[in-house]
Parts: sequence; structure tokens; C-alpha cells
Amino acid sequence: MFFLWPIRDEFGVKKVPFVNYTIIVFNVVIYLVFGLDSCYQEIVNAYGFIPSRFSWLTIFTSMFLHGSLMHLIRNMWYLYLMGDNLEDRWGHFNYLIFYLFSGVIAALFYGALTTGSARNIPSIGASGAISGVLGAYLMLFPRSRITFWYYLFAFFRIYSGTFEIFAWFWISFWFIQQIIGMFANMNSTATAGIAFGAHVGGFLAGIGIAFLTRTYQVARYTRNVCSGRNALAEITGEVVSKILPFEQQIELYKKEKEIEKLLEENNEREAAIVYGDTLKKFKDVSIPHSYEYKFAEMLQEMGLYEQAIEAYRRFLRRNPFSLLADNALYNLGKIYLEKNEKKKARECFMQIVFFYPYSELQEQARYALSNINVEPALLEK
Repeated sequence: MFFLWPIRDEFGVKKVPFVNYTIIVFNVVIYLVFGLDSCYQEIVNAYGFIPSRFSWLTIFTSMFLHGSLMHLIRNMWYLYLMGDNLEDRWGHFNYLIFYLFSGVIAALFYGALTTGSARNIPSIGASGAISGVLGAYLMLFPRSRITFWYYLFAFFRIYSGTFEIFAWFWISFWFIQQIIGMFANMNSTATAGIAFGAHVGGFLAGIGIAFLTRTYQVARYTRNVCSGRNALAEITGEVVSKILPFEQQIELYKKEKEIEKLLEENNEREAAIVYGDTLKKFKDVSIPHSYEYKFAEMLQEMGLYEQAIEAYRRFLRRNPFSLLADNALYNLGKIYLEKNEKKKARECFMQIVFFYPYSELQEQARYALSNINVEPALLEK
């Protein structure tokens, strides 16, 4: 016996995904209220999506009905695991519209491909809309590491544990399964309720919407950040590339290897300290990309402000378009306030206000500016 289940993804969120939570709660409540009722089949027949009796109403109502408790748990867990990242990236209202739109496209796609007597069988579940979430997640977070828990009973022994794979690999493999299932069961009534076509339709809708929105957002963010590149260079300082003397190259190499070894030993605190100290002498230290912001934050929490300043400045030089760039600027501004360097703090907060319009730290930055005597005219966008 083999069992596999995704338990977490790599990326956290900045904002509470209350729309995603509301959708989950709504689905669970509907199942608990109606799903255990003896008349539930009549509800499914009335509000499930039946291609031969097309109805816009049932397209929406079918998204909130589930055939079994396991069907509900699987769908809601996938939504919980990945929907929060999309809501965090797109905002609450946009995410809600995306979710519902994906569900509609999934139902239309399923209805268009279903033939024969399968057109008379009601299709229910949030799978179509959640397939859209998977498609968008694949497009926006392809290298996110998904942690899976596995359980294997073989040769009278039990094996269990966890492993990580990239989101693009897992979701792509899942999508191939849906394609195969769609063609294999297109004319079958036995498995029509699985609605592989809805999965495929929702997934394609998710990928398409994510591609278009990412293209637009990247263009907008790039335009704004590029317009403030001179101001950002004042904050981060420009590093002039030059060849280090041989002795310094050896010293830098040893420090990078020391950091690498500490990370292998899961000693992130000491690795961060070595990184911060090394940055004070060398402006370019090679570490895993995922640790660049994390180390800066850790140095700040440890009160090592000089090292944290260098770490944040390096992160911003290398990642001005990152979704964490506004956090780095805000934290850098707070450090400068702690050091009573108000002019530098003001520059950090002004950078957020003017050149990172997508940031949820806008209000905090404006508030910080108001407390360091910035003229009101400067706060107008």
C-alpha cells in the first residue's frame, strides 16, 4: 500500500488570505449541512452541472457541492496549500474573480467535450476552479518546493517520511494524468463524474490568466522600479567590479565555504553572522539565493545592524524587482531610524511610497515618514 500527500509549499504570504479561507469554509459548511442529508442526491441533480441541461446557475452552484468527504478534503487542502499564494500576489478581489472565472471555464470546457449519455450526469466539485489555481501556481511559482509526506507498506514493513519536489514537476505530472483521463473517459458514463475535462479546462484557464497578469504586472513593476533606479542606487550604493588580489580571493572563498558548511549543518544563525561579517569586507558574497533576504532579516533580529544594513543593501542591488524588495527597504528604514540616521530612513520609505505602488507597506511607510518631519507635499504620488 502506498499513500502520498502534499503537506506544505515553500512560500509564505504577507497578507491574511481571507477570501481563500472563506471559500474553504463555505464549501465545508455546505457539505456538512447538505452532504450528509438523505436527500443529497436530489440536491446534486438540481444544482450539479449537467451539460445536456445547460444553466449558468448550476455552473456556479456545482462548484460548492462535493460527492464525498474525501472529495471535499482533497479539494480544500489543495486550495489551502496554493490559493493563499495567489491571493497574496493578486489581491483579495482579483483572486475571487479569478477563482470563479476558472470554475466557469472549467465547466464550459467539460460541457463542450462531453458526449453521449455522460451529458446527462451531474458534475460537482470545486476541482475545476482549483485546477485553475494549480495552473496559475505553476506559472507564477514553478520552482516552489512542495513537501510531500509518503506512507509505504511493503514486505511487511512500514516506510514513511517526507521529500521535496519542484512545483512544476508535480503539477505537470498531474496535468498529464488529467489529459490521459479526459481522452480515456470522454465517452464513459462510469467515470463521467470525475470530469477530467473540467480539470483540463480550469488548468488551461489558470495558466492563461496567470501568464497575462504576470506579463502586465512585470511590465508595470519594472517601469516603476526602473523610474526610481537612481534613487535606489543612492540607498544601496553602487559596487564597482574589480579583480580582487589573490590573497583576498582565497579569503572570500574560505568564507563562502564556511557559510556552505554551516548551512549543511542547519546552523543558519552562525551562517548569517559569518555572511554579515564577510559583507563588511567583500560586497559580493556567493550564497544560495533563498538566503539573501533571510540572512538580512536574521541579522536585524540579532541586533547586528551594520551587518544587516549591508545584507539588505546587497539584496536590493541584486533583486530590485523582488516581491520582498519593499520589505527590505522598510526594514532598512527602520534600522536607520534606530541609528537616528533620519535622512537615510526617509530615502528608504520614500522609495516605497513612490516606486513600489503594489506594496502593502505603503501606509506604514507614509506613517513612518510623517514621524520624521517630511513635508506633506512630498507624500503626494
